[in-house]
Amino acid sequence: MNIVIIGAGGIGAYYGMILHEVGCNITFVARGLNLEYLKKNKMKMTHPNYVIEDKINTLSIEELTALNPSDFDAIIIATKAMSTENISIKLAKWIENSKDIPYYISLQNGVENEDIMQKYYSKDFVIGGLTRLIVSHTVSLGHVHCSGEVQTLIGALNHTKENAIFLNELKIILDKTQTSTFICEDIKLELWNKLIINNGVNAICALIQEESGPLLENEKTSKLIYGLMSEAALASNAVGVNLTQEDANKMFELMKTFQSVKPSMWVDTQNNRDLELDEICGVVIKNCESQGFDAPYTRSISTVLEFLYAKRRVKE
Repeated sequence: MNIVIIGAGGIGAYYGMILHEVGCNITFVARGLNLEYLKKNKMKMTHPNYVIEDKINTLSIEELTALNPSDFDAIIIATKAMSTENISIKLAKWIENSKDIPYYISLQNGVENEDIMQKYYSKDFVIGGLTRLIVSHTVSLGHVHCSGEVQTLIGALNHTKENAIFLNELKIILDKTQTSTFICEDIKLELWNKLIINNGVNAICALIQEESGPLLENEKTSKLIYGLMSEAALASNAVGVNLTQEDANKMFELMKTFQSVKPSMWVDTQNNRDLELDEICGVVIKNCESQGFDAPYTRSISTVLEFLYAKRRVKE
């Protein structure tokens, strides 16, 4: 299978390398220093149980869109969620005169990426996806370190016989790697379940500069996480996903069984990168407000984090 991975950071590099190892023809799309480095050097992905290192073809998105889209089977987008619209606009122009187009798969944080993708790309070819039980961060240029057993959930938003065949083919390939893959009938539901967890720990860990484990073990901070997760479940009702407090309770108890993690927002603050606050916390606040509710836990944690982080960046 010929697969493009847009975003050669923690998640993108991980999936690119495991798919490369089982025989897929991988093309990374990167930018800046990462693009310059990977054009000349190998990508290295380390995991406690395995290491994969090899030279992978790497292009800018402008170089990709100069090629024939029918030469590719799938495009996996693994960038920050704030890039989804801009990428989708470029890809829409790329495929507008092509009869055969690649499937377009999101492996990103947030619950709105697929809706954005469908504005610009054929709905039958948009695949929702998420990863869980993985911790993956860029250590240095060309080196990503990952841990966890890694599960991948994928599913079409608009089910067709053709995309069902594609999903099964992709699962067969992923099953050859040291990961677990599940095809979901309702991927939107799974995306919102992940948002419950993301909203629960991502911003608060970045704010306090602490991993999820100690915050869940502490009586006072665990109550904040519970409130954050409960608000995400409430927000889902605005878009017809209709998660309940019981669903939030299950996610809260499940989170206690996970390994302690250093969420992406904390890593982003350490690397002076933009935060996915609007795409995670902002979605919860917006969808609670549309139902006439406030989201005081989410609003408080995200506002304080945003304010302090912006103040620090100005000084730097």
